[in-house]
Amino acid sequence: MKNHLSPPTLALLSLAFLLSACLPPASTPTPEPAASAQPATETPKPTELLPAAFPLGGTWKGLAQNGALAMRVAIILQADCRVGETCGTYDLSLHCSGEFNLVGEQDGIYEFKAVNKSTSCSGEGQDFLQLLPDGRLLYTSRGEYGETVGTLTLKAAPASPAETASRIHVFDDDDGSPDGTTALLYLLTQPGIELVGAGISYGEAHPNQYIEYIGRMLDYFGFPGIPLGAGIDGSLSDVEGFPEGVRSASAGFWGWPRFNEDKNYPVQTDADLIIQVVEQSPSPVMLYFSGPLTNLALALRRSPEIRENIAAVYMMAGAVYAPGNISDFYPGDPNVSAEWNVYSDPQAYKEVFDAGLPLYLVPLDATNQVLISKTDTQQWRSGGEIANFIADAYDGLMNSTGTQEFAIWDLMGSMIMVDNGLCRFTPVHLDIITDAGTHFGQTAVIEGAEPNSYACLEPDVAAIKQKLIDDLSKSQ
Repeated sequence: MKNHLSPPTLALLSLAFLLSACLPPASTPTPEPAASAQPATETPKPTELLPAAFPLGGTWKGLAQNGALAMRVAIILQADCRVGETCGTYDLSLHCSGEFNLVGEQDGIYEFKAVNKSTSCSGEGQDFLQLLPDGRLLYTSRGEYGETVGTLTLKAAPASPAETASRIHVFDDDDGSPDGTTALLYLLTQPGIELVGAGISYGEAHPNQYIEYIGRMLDYFGFPGIPLGAGIDGSLSDVEGFPEGVRSASAGFWGWPRFNEDKNYPVQTDADLIIQVVEQSPSPVMLYFSGPLTNLALALRRSPEIRENIAAVYMMAGAVYAPGNISDFYPGDPNVSAEWNVYSDPQAYKEVFDAGLPLYLVPLDATNQVLISKTDTQQWRSGGEIANFIADAYDGLMNSTGTQEFAIWDLMGSMIMVDNGLCRFTPVHLDIITDAGTHFGQTAVIEGAEPNSYACLEPDVAAIKQKLIDDLSKSQ
């Protein structure tokens, strides 16, 4: 798991996404748009009916200009947009965000009205989108702020119902760690994964605080509406827990950009959200835990029947044959057996291991073998904003710890869940030590006993590092 010796201080990621509603009233003259991207000279009068198919569905990003002010714009539109309905969202680097309501269409020009705007938005206007012959989207906005013009490129087409149904449904649960946050973002780059929920457990962060950062981040990167859960701010075990200095660093979102700071998101109790997501899913749900299993243990206590619709539980957890890592935060601690996730709540792990679920561990035995450097992170950066964010996170970790290479604990676990071919799993019987003492939290191997889990002990190091390069460099 983690051994962040000091909180990273990262260079702020460039905030993108300016839209008209955030701009102050402009005194500059209307800019002359490029010849290849001429906006309509007259405000179109929308018709009441749209063509049979709405052609603008997807995630669009690009540059726009208002006078001397250059900006980046991002718009997400649903594939089944209808007149009078709210069918899109926008996010802005001036911390302004909201939704788009489709007013109408005339001659291929679609008019939208910004609604449900965040409090930092100001100014009223009209927004127009037009699909150009080269496949780009012409964005024109007119209002109290003058006129803004730019062209956007399609970054992701909306998934069809058939594509959505064929994806693996994944619920992600972390403890608010830097590597756990990157693991969540990595899952969003995977076309075969449908993220059906995100939770935060007790651990490196205070759950109720960090889940808001997660909601804002997901919204900013174009994934609004993913259900969010916050766990109890403690464990089911009597533990000392993470040093408060670590939790204080997580309270500042690890020095990363704080997206959409004026926005808040609906948050459920994490255990209840797990129950809801699993019960309502039309197909078995894959659970990925990069923090303690506290929330899953609570969910199984309340609704043990959810086991029937859980495909498997993957986790970055444990030290099977490798030494533990408690000394990373408590130098000289006599407990040399336990890994931090399990140490944070061994009672929860014991209950989950006794529940008869398919369990797959990516322990320290495996994560100790895979280290990345800035040579690796540099190759990720051609993939766009998510890839850059992940690269910035690991560069910051290397900077703050003064190391040339760094483990990718939680990120590696999410990758192996997506592609089992990246590691050879060994069946083992693990007993979770809950008794106080120097073995508290150990995942002890019971030789000769019937296996109750599978442990990744032989990762394909080269394949994992190459897959990160391939996936992130092309993720935009």
